[in-house]
Amino acid sequence: MAATSRQTGPRPAGTREQPLDLIVIGGGINGAGIARDAAMRGLHVTLCEMRDLATGATWASSGMIHGGLRYLTSDPSVTRLSCLDSGFIQQIAPHLIFRIPFLLPWQEGGIQERVMLELAEVFFTVYDRYQPLKRGLMHTRLTREEALRVEPGLAKNLLGAITMDEWGIDAQRLTLINALDAAEHGAKILTYHKVEGLIREGGRVLGVRLVDRLSGARRELFASRVINAGGPWSMGIAANEGASSVKIRPGKGVHLITAGRVTNYAVLAKAVDGRQIFICPQQNTTLIGTTDDDYYGDLERIPVLEDEIEYLLQGVESIFPTIRRYPLIGTTVGCRATLHGYGKYEDDLSRAHRIYDHRSEGLDGFFSIAGGKLATYRIMAQEATDALLQSLGRTVACETATRALPGGEHHGLMVRDFVEAGVSAVAGARILYRHGSRAEQILAMVRETPSMAAIVDPAEPVIEAELRYCLRNEAVVQFDDLKRRCRLGVGGDFGVRSILPAARIFCEERGLAPSCMTDVALAFMQSRWEDRRGLMTGGAAMAETRAAHALLAGLGGGL
Repeated sequence: MAATSRQTGPRPAGTREQPLDLIVIGGGINGAGIARDAAMRGLHVTLCEMRDLATGATWASSGMIHGGLRYLTSDPSVTRLSCLDSGFIQQIAPHLIFRIPFLLPWQEGGIQERVMLELAEVFFTVYDRYQPLKRGLMHTRLTREEALRVEPGLAKNLLGAITMDEWGIDAQRLTLINALDAAEHGAKILTYHKVEGLIREGGRVLGVRLVDRLSGARRELFASRVINAGGPWSMGIAANEGASSVKIRPGKGVHLITAGRVTNYAVLAKAVDGRQIFICPQQNTTLIGTTDDDYYGDLERIPVLEDEIEYLLQGVESIFPTIRRYPLIGTTVGCRATLHGYGKYEDDLSRAHRIYDHRSEGLDGFFSIAGGKLATYRIMAQEATDALLQSLGRTVACETATRALPGGEHHGLMVRDFVEAGVSAVAGARILYRHGSRAEQILAMVRETPSMAAIVDPAEPVIEAELRYCLRNEAVVQFDDLKRRCRLGVGGDFGVRSILPAARIFCEERGLAPSCMTDVALAFMQSRWEDRRGLMTGGAAMAETRAAHALLAGLGGGL
């Protein structure tokens, strides 16, 4: 596609007289991806998110840009697209990815299981055809002895195992750097701003009505086009405006989180109902997931139920018998915006995506996007931006597959550079992972002020310089946003060791009085409680309450 000239000149004010080109509703991975693509193609864009970036389905994802093995037989186009886009994402954010070798153990069960193991190898041979698209390794077949050698914690009643190769990514930072790149191309990112409705004139959509959820201020923002990228909220957003074409089946997904890395490989298991679940090392923790159940409740407060926790533990325990020895430190829960299909089991629903032009429903200028998965966010954004540009009568080529995301540029930084500046090797490695080429700015802060090498959160770890860098450069509005920027407070200590020093730094950077530190710290603690709410029963709840009281006492004594 040939590119035409892009817009130049000052950014429109977003008024009726000077409308923007595009308003994006939703700050998950799809909304951020669309904002980036549209801004790179010269559109004047504002993204509106009612909370922080990546706090909905993206926050609760498994953090994989994988090929979608389970869609290979039912919807191979999804598998191919996922593998293809996985390869592109690896090119534009190379610092943020990590290899996840998967192990599929095969347990004894008679002649039928032996036959199924042979058939499974044929299946994986077909999947191997897609591996070059995502730079994956071909599958291998392991004997019982080989499988137990690489993963000693497996159940011993094995026939053998099959390995496959996938990729993981920090989904929250992937969302952030898409939003940052959008901003660096002229977009405006408005977090904690809720869209209350569309501004309409006859059959034409002119913009949105906004409320600032922190100040309560209301205003109108005008644009030529509005796209609804609200994820599981997208159907409700469209329906509130009379658009009934967006049909999704929100699929509730729960992950359990343990401290540290429990396994060497990601291990696939079967739940009691035959569904495929997994245990997977993910950065400095381990994920156990995931459920996939229809959800009809409040999307703002999705509960984690005791039977969901037991469902996952029981399923993983069948292949990894010692799993209950490892304490759970948290959960994630969210809903996938899966395209609707009546009469199908949740696992059988397609992960395809769809872009809706609501012009035929009397909403000219209003679009929605639904479906898809993390691994296809970039191509979804490309297709959505193509549709928006076409409706505007413009043609500009997409460059998101080849232009590096912030931090993804080539650099020569190494862990030893941080060590020489007084930063611990582990902290330096984590900074390089999260920030890539932009870690140079954090290193410069340490060189200028050596005391900033001090570790604020030893569980991740996070140093003072990284915390201050995030506060100054990464669209942090609330203290809790740092949980998604640098994993502050997500470790097995419940964040207790990091809350007070980090709250002090937050207040300093924001020019807040020291007396504000109590409220800042307690709000963050409440957020961490929400991450653990489903785990808190009986004695665990009492222990958590005692920890809260101890922190309160510490706050009171320190002010």
